[in-house]
Amino acid sequence: MRIIPTSIANIIYPKDLPNGLFTSLIIACLLLGLSSLRHGTDLQGWLHVFENWLLMLLILPTATATVALPFKYRDPTLELKLMYYLGMFVAFLFTLAKLRYWR
Repeated sequence: MRIIPTSIANIIYPKDLPNGLFTSLIIACLLLGLSSLRHGTDLQGWLHVFENWLLMLLILPTATATVALPFKYRDPTLELKLMYYLGMFVAFLFTLAKLRYWR
C-alpha cells in the first residue's frame, strides 16, 4: 500500500535513500511545531505554531539549499534535495535546543 504516488515520491524524496526516513523527519518537524501551543490555544498560540512550521519546513531548509548551490555547480552529482533535508534536520535540532534552553 502506497501512501504517496510514485511520481510525487520521485519529486519529493532523494534517490537511493529510504523514503520513510524523510517522511518521519517531516512528521517530527510538524509535531515539534505544535509545542508552541504551550503559549495558549488561542490565535497567538497558533501563530507561534505557524512560525515554527515556517522556520523548520521552509526558511532554514531553503537557506541551506541556497548556500549549497555553488557546490552543485562544482559537483553536478550533488542532490539539492539532500541539502534541503539537511537544513530541515538542522532546523529540527535548533528547535529542540530552543525548547530546552529558552523560556
